[in-house]
Amino acid sequence: MRIAHVCLAAFYIDGFGYQENILPRVHKAQGHEVMVIASTENYRGPERVYDDPRTYVNEDGITVKRLAYASWVPKRLAPKLRAYEDVTASLEAFRPDLIFTHDTQFWDLRKVARYAQAHDIPLVADCHTDYVNSARGFASKHLLHGLLYRWIVRSSDHAIARHWATLPARASFLQEMYGIDPAKIEILPFGVEDTGLDPAQRARLRADIRRDLGIGENDVVFVTGGKLDKRKNIHKLATRFSHLKNEGKLGNAHLVIFGKPDEETARLLDEVPRCDAIHRTGWAEAKDISGLLLSGDVAFFPGTHSVLWEQAIGLGLPVVIHRWPGIDHLDKGGNTITIERADDETLDGLLVTLSDPHNPMLEGLADAARRVGPAHFAYTSIADRAVREWMPGSAAKV
Repeated sequence: MRIAHVCLAAFYIDGFGYQENILPRVHKAQGHEVMVIASTENYRGPERVYDDPRTYVNEDGITVKRLAYASWVPKRLAPKLRAYEDVTASLEAFRPDLIFTHDTQFWDLRKVARYAQAHDIPLVADCHTDYVNSARGFASKHLLHGLLYRWIVRSSDHAIARHWATLPARASFLQEMYGIDPAKIEILPFGVEDTGLDPAQRARLRADIRRDLGIGENDVVFVTGGKLDKRKNIHKLATRFSHLKNEGKLGNAHLVIFGKPDEETARLLDEVPRCDAIHRTGWAEAKDISGLLLSGDVAFFPGTHSVLWEQAIGLGLPVVIHRWPGIDHLDKGGNTITIERADDETLDGLLVTLSDPHNPMLEGLADAARRVGPAHFAYTSIADRAVREWMPGSAAKV
């Protein structure tokens, strides 16, 4: 099947580990012909950049076509309105059998919908948007999402066969903000790319990173990271870890933090009391993140959601996560601990308890995580589910 992945609602980052990178890669590995149609918005490390419009083959052997913003849109409005040159022409040149658009907040969704309807092919759209990462201020909630994007989505919805919400909270957002029929919404979670990660490779990655960081094979390691901003609460975790470690309450435990912090978070992390058992490894390329996570015994995420939550779960790690609306699907049977607040008492209690390698709580978490995490959050099964019902010959084809 020919699948066009449309990434025009936001950025498309070459070589990264987001869903819009992994799904096309896995679809190609599963034998589909794949093309990515993307905006020029990109990142170099943590810095946002805008590439020149161009067509190229990426590291996965997939053709990527980056489209220029439409010339009729004032330059300062273009990244919000998201109208582009050559959307229809790009689809006509590729002739997809299915279009998968990553999020729907772009003006030319209507062109994509018209193309799908005219050629009688399925159009599906995922949703990465919720009340935590978007629609937080008055203008964003009531003008951008409540008026502009709502009109775009609703005027295109007749051609959309399925809305895939990547979190239950995003299913609620689709219903409440855009008025989407709940019957058209299903959950397609984030996960971990599991191709090529056999047990021997997992063990080697864990051992190599621990050796490089000077961490013992049997030491307990807490691991966290990602795009580090203040709302992730990594500075709070590091502060409590440092105090407890320096007081001799955490045994041989270590804390690994990867990712480059923004300016405010960098200052907060620099204020953390010195502790040799905290390892800040800096910016991590997508290809290195699984290894960093596998170096840990517990992934600890005490703030806002990150795709790393699902990635850690898919790798079979126990996770500590902060409660947010619509994340209950992450616990598949005792593999997670959910905290209500990232306060000192909560963090101290968990760090002390989980730093004991013989604690039954840690052993139970680890056992559950190995059993249930990979079964629900592996991208081979996620990618298959995303397109299965529209495959030629499918009994469920609509």
